[in-house]
Amino acid sequence: MRASRLSRPEPPGELDLRRDEPLGRHTYLRIGGPAAYFGEPPDIDTLARITAWAADAGLPVRVLGGGSNVLVSDDGVTAVVLALRRACGEVRFDGSEARESPEVTAGGAVMLPALARAAAERDLGGLEFAIGIPGSVGGALQSNAGIGDGRDIGALVRRVEVLRGGEVCTLEREALTFGYRTTSLRASGAIVLTATLGLTPHPRAEVEAEMRRLLEARQRSQPTATPNAGSIFRNPPGDFAGRLVEAAGCKGLAAGGARVSDMHANFIVHDGSATAADVAEVMRLVCERVRGHAGIELTPEIEWWGDGAPPAAFAGEVGGR
Repeated sequence: MRASRLSRPEPPGELDLRRDEPLGRHTYLRIGGPAAYFGEPPDIDTLARITAWAADAGLPVRVLGGGSNVLVSDDGVTAVVLALRRACGEVRFDGSEARESPEVTAGGAVMLPALARAAAERDLGGLEFAIGIPGSVGGALQSNAGIGDGRDIGALVRRVEVLRGGEVCTLEREALTFGYRTTSLRASGAIVLTATLGLTPHPRAEVEAEMRRLLEARQRSQPTATPNAGSIFRNPPGDFAGRLVEAAGCKGLAAGGARVSDMHANFIVHDGSATAADVAEVMRLVCERVRGHAGIELTPEIEWWGDGAPPAAFAGEVGGR
């Protein structure tokens, strides 16, 4: 059971943490309950002081990036939830003019589409795939965000700066591991402050043409006009989650106000009345049908934020970012 508001510790005023902030207004699904505490630290020093206070208070810290891959419990989450737009929102390009090992250092809160466009403006390629991913650099580094043709952010990483145990440290690429929709940063407790990515000189016109192609393909195949959390399940080895869900007859499968998209079976959409419990129930039903039809256990790509035991579809996949 969630602790009552009055029983929670009072944070120091200078940390500027708000109580009971509705998280539905900060996620792409637009549903979910409140964060016990919510803050937007103006700098890294304040961020470090917030994490220290949270540790002393026995509270977990969760960083909310673009909010595109998160399902928040209807009861909310007893945690300190942070948005890093102010502390980690800068972008710096290095080496692009000399065309020698061009790279970009981007704050963890920088949104991927904006970063892809900024690179294109400087005749730099490599980030074209990110144009349609509605997430932040920090979130992408937790999940190795990418697209179906194999392009992902992990291939570009040169170094990552993180806040870990109250200390800022730099992790070179060799200290990190990247897999399909996972990295060694996932659930490590480290907060991504910046990431330095290697780019490739490429004519702006060609980079922008590729980004347009990817965006048009996304708009044709994904329900971008309705609230959704992006791909719901990871692709199992050698197959596609969307194909499995559709083959199991799940398109249009609904619970409450949430349903499997008729456009793309690996998306769950809602009519504005759905709850997080509705989405979780649709996920459970989909997992059950796919298991019965194909004998395959689907793994969520989105993350569950809530207190206590997770819904059935998220068993073993509790995390946060």
